[in-house]
Amino acid sequence: MPSTSVRFHPHRRSPLRGRRGFALEAVLLLMLLFGIIITAGLTAVNTLSRTSVVDYRSSQTSYAAEGGADDIMSQLDAAMQDGVISNEDILGLTNPTLPGFTFNTNTETTALPIAKTITSGPFAGLISLNQPIDVRVTATDVINNSAAVVLSVNAQSIPLFQFGVFYEEDLEILPGAPMNFVGWVHSNSNIYLSSNDVRFQSQLTTPDSVFWQRKDRNDQLPGVRINNAAGSAVRLDFDSRTHLGASFVNRSTLKFNNRLMTGASGVRPLNLPLPTGTDAYTLIEPRAAGDPEMVRDVKMAWKADWYIELDVGDLGDPCDDMVQVRAAGRALPPQANCEAIFRGRPNGFYDGREDLRPDLLDIDIGALRAWVNGDPVNNRVDILYVHLRGANPASTSRDYPAVRLVNGAQLPNSWSPVEAGGLSVATSAPLYVQGDYNTTAWKPAAFFADAITFLSNSWSDGNQANYARRPSANLTTVEAAIAAGHSATTCDWQRAGCAIPVYGGGLENFPRFLEDWGGRTFRYVGSLVSLFESRQSQGDWGNSINPGFGNGAYYAAPRRDWSFDIRFRDPRLLPPGTPRVGTVIQTAFRPIY
Repeated sequence: MPSTSVRFHPHRRSPLRGRRGFALEAVLLLMLLFGIIITAGLTAVNTLSRTSVVDYRSSQTSYAAEGGADDIMSQLDAAMQDGVISNEDILGLTNPTLPGFTFNTNTETTALPIAKTITSGPFAGLISLNQPIDVRVTATDVINNSAAVVLSVNAQSIPLFQFGVFYEEDLEILPGAPMNFVGWVHSNSNIYLSSNDVRFQSQLTTPDSVFWQRKDRNDQLPGVRINNAAGSAVRLDFDSRTHLGASFVNRSTLKFNNRLMTGASGVRPLNLPLPTGTDAYTLIEPRAAGDPEMVRDVKMAWKADWYIELDVGDLGDPCDDMVQVRAAGRALPPQANCEAIFRGRPNGFYDGREDLRPDLLDIDIGALRAWVNGDPVNNRVDILYVHLRGANPASTSRDYPAVRLVNGAQLPNSWSPVEAGGLSVATSAPLYVQGDYNTTAWKPAAFFADAITFLSNSWSDGNQANYARRPSANLTTVEAAIAAGHSATTCDWQRAGCAIPVYGGGLENFPRFLEDWGGRTFRYVGSLVSLFESRQSQGDWGNSINPGFGNGAYYAAPRRDWSFDIRFRDPRLLPPGTPRVGTVIQTAFRPIY
């Protein structure tokens, strides 16, 4: 049998052993790869965590910077309450405060203020003085993460006499006699409209609501018309109660081309030209030695270049007893001229609304013009303020001090051929204006008073000696702006807790009347502004205190042909001392990287 030999190779691995070695290497390799992946994952998680913290802190500082910019914006808005942003206002801004952050701010004007027409927004078409301002705010957290933003704003200062009507409180327009009004109508509160025949040819705006309804009772008359953009008169048939929010805006756009606008339309309140916390009545109050500078800046008494104080008991010979202060370098009238200009008339005539006889200081504008025109540079008068002191309700000779302007068809000449000139008369007392005013050789003019009453060209004091006689008025024209107090309806009859309210008289009786106009026309061209309620003239429109004149029978309403004086659109033709209202509008916002 053949033998079999087996050869042995000591260095040759068996197939099984090779496969086991490869598996081990593969496991080790996979473990290494898993380790790398896990390490990379952990690193990514840690990096992501750190990045998230950085992003979170970055977002926090960015939001803080934006909040700081809003804070500065609100401070500028508050500073605008006196109608203008001054350098002192900017220097007085304070840094925002927020726990965990510090702020650095820089606010500066970027150009000189310029007068221009507002081209967008609810006040498009008005002329404003525009001051561009940039606000840079940097916020830094406790570990020095920081973010910065720049806010660009426009401080718009709008003269009050840019409006046909401007009311701070509720505005009621409810005429019985026909009324045609040309000019922008604005109230910072509600507007109530109801009449058989009233037409508005321009915009009506309020940041609050419009009510097609009387405020004092249930009365919704169908004769309220508002011109659309094409000039067609369209009836009002809806209001802020029947159409809320966007529905009101859509309805107004459809009917009036958005010429009736409310808070739903984006209208903002216009800040009064007064320091924060100051009563609007301050505008017409007399001088006080303790008045701070900001109050002096807005009081007509301090703006006046001729300031007069007179005790009511001295009306018999006013020029002998009045205290007069003139601007530096300006003259006082000699005795003869003074006596021609100023005359006292205690218990001058009967006022059926007040149920009193006013103790009058008459100012003859014609005599004033003659004296000023003799030396326009030295005798110049821009603002005349009269303070009648010493009223005493217990004394018939001191019970109702008032100022009356007579013979005012033509105002004094300007002191310069290139200046418009003009005259503003101001007082904290009631003011009467008798006859045509500023109708010859027009000049910028204004009245500031507790209340204003117009007497026609046919007025006679003697005809009013007995309250039972009402003389007939005739056509009279006044061309001057008015800033005076009004009588307010006590509450809205539709609101809970309102009993039968007393009607204040509305815009149609904001300028008061005492005669039987019998449908004759009172023509008014100017601007009707009321920032407060009358405090000296307390008689009700319906005169409920005097049974002989119940329901307003002391007068019969005129046909009201009233319009805004478009000459006031030119800043050079505004009356002396014109107050301004203001608003601050954001124009740009950008982060700084």
